[in-house]
Amino acid sequence: MDDEKINVLVVDDNRELIKIIKLYLENRGFRIFSATSASEALKILEESSEGIRIVLLDLMLPDMHGHDVLRMIREISQDIAVIVITGVRDLNTVVEVMKSGADDYITKPFRLGELEEKINNVLYKKAIERPVAPGLTAENAMEIVDKINCKKKGRILRFNFKDVEELNKFVEMLRNKKGWSISDIRIGEEMEVYVTKSEEK
Repeated sequence: MDDEKINVLVVDDNRELIKIIKLYLENRGFRIFSATSASEALKILEESSEGIRIVLLDLMLPDMHGHDVLRMIREISQDIAVIVITGVRDLNTVVEVMKSGADDYITKPFRLGELEEKINNVLYKKAIERPVAPGLTAENAMEIVDKINCKKKGRILRFNFKDVEELNKFVEMLRNKKGWSISDIRIGEEMEVYVTKSEEK
């Protein structure tokens, strides 16, 4: 369903690169918004009711440096995932963007498959970082599985449960989830469930 698509904002002054990324990610089930300047991107983030989940941010923009845009995005929301796109292979640049609040980075040139993998990894990290009390529930775990837009067979996710009833409920729910399967369960004070992407979408 269209409403289940994850909204991605691509910010780059290279319109041709935006077109390529847009085509690739839309074919993977994402909904793409685009901006060629910092001001346009910030306007979309402040006014959009679509709920942008992730921003792909180029550092070199015509009206503002990416570091400043990143800090402004963090003022708008801490929940939006940001992957910085840079053509500079420099450790200091990487350290600076991560300090400024980036969730990850990718350097040009890059493979679109690599970009998609980084997007899914960042979305997963954002999902599991959300505090859940008193422990992970089956519904919370299924929500994370649903939000991972993963098409790569063999992808493994790990979930920790404190409540055995929630664990059993999750296992039962996952049996009805096409494309995912339980690969292993570790029993202890906390129970770990390893979930595997078992088939291509």
